[in-house]
Amino acid sequence: MDKWLNHPTAIKIMALTIGIIMWAVVHFDPGNSPNNVASLTETKTINNVKVEPVGLDERSYKLVSIEPGTVNLLAKGSRSDLMAARKSNDYRLLVDLRGLGEGTHTLSLRVDSSPSGVQVVEMNPGSVRVTIESLQTKEFEVAIRTEGTAADGFIAGTPIVRPTNRVHVTLPKNTLAKVESVGAVIPLKGTTEAIKSKAVKLAAYDAQGRVIQEASIDPAVVEVEVPITSPFKMVPVRFRMLGEMPAGLSIATFKPDMEQVTVYAAKEALDKIDFVEADVQLGQLSKSGKITLPLLTTEPVIEISPAQAVVNVEVVLSQTRTLEGLPIGWKGLGSGLTAKITNPETGKADITLKGAPALLNRLEPGDVQVIADFSGKGPGTHTLPLVVNMPRFIEQSGGTKTITVEITAAPASPASAGSPDSGGAESNSPTDSLGSKE
Repeated sequence: MDKWLNHPTAIKIMALTIGIIMWAVVHFDPGNSPNNVASLTETKTINNVKVEPVGLDERSYKLVSIEPGTVNLLAKGSRSDLMAARKSNDYRLLVDLRGLGEGTHTLSLRVDSSPSGVQVVEMNPGSVRVTIESLQTKEFEVAIRTEGTAADGFIAGTPIVRPTNRVHVTLPKNTLAKVESVGAVIPLKGTTEAIKSKAVKLAAYDAQGRVIQEASIDPAVVEVEVPITSPFKMVPVRFRMLGEMPAGLSIATFKPDMEQVTVYAAKEALDKIDFVEADVQLGQLSKSGKITLPLLTTEPVIEISPAQAVVNVEVVLSQTRTLEGLPIGWKGLGSGLTAKITNPETGKADITLKGAPALLNRLEPGDVQVIADFSGKGPGTHTLPLVVNMPRFIEQSGGTKTITVEITAAPASPASAGSPDSGGAESNSPTDSLGSKE
């Protein structure tokens, strides 16, 4: 063996073998093995990749256009990688607008990202033209328009906008010039009640009433109120005195702050309303001052404005005064009958009145009327109560309260109108025209 290894020919053969092995190691490429022949690099065209703008100062400028908006890419990679990244949205292509102002600019494109294993080797085209306009802001008054009508007999008022009826619209200057109005539409749909605190989104409109979609409006949403009112008319207030004043007290003055109020109701109902009422609880009036009385609202009244009546009341200590010899009138005496007052014999009444001193002192003879009602009474002797009509806030505290009357059938001749003023004169003439004095 030693002789063979030391032989020159053997040494040359070994050196050649080692050299071949070393060459093979250096030039061996596992990627070019027979099993990976299908993985050789290929190219593929990716069509219609969208150009994405970035970096524009959107507070001051508006991007009007990008031309073209899409480009075609030539991508390189293995067949499997290209097959996996064949969609246009797998690639992100940017155009940088930072620092640009108004005008038209030609800008190069930049591949921001592409699928793993794929390289973009070409863009067609490699640049785009962008047009930028400066933004301008203009103030507009909000115009709210109603659509449709309120229910029959109801009226829609002017819409009220809160918190403000003025807004700012921002658009490119050429588009801003097309803005004719800013507002919204409120449907009524036969409503009978006011629309309150309705949030509406505003829109900008051109002269043809078309919405300008890209308009930026501040504030974009406002609250709108639409008053809905029914027909109305002014009517007086009638105060109903309920109960009795506290002992020893009387009302000296009673002065409402207003004489009339506004009543809202359907038109046919308004025609039947002549006044509204407020109740005065006399038993609660123990001192002078202002009192607030709710006005009575009943159907078909929808609303009364104001809803309350404020009254200045003066309460004083009561006094009394007697009026003597007041004539007694009557009403309701049947046809063919005559009447004669037998008690009191004078045919007149003495009435004691209670009230505020100032009111008592102003009384005149005709301010108090005494009436007896003969309705339903036939011939015979009858004791009847007297009805005393007197000014408001004065009441009867004593005196003649009843009378005795003798009713007889009259002779068959036309009855003459008489008066009871002469102490029991006969008469069959009613005195229905006598009424209370306020």
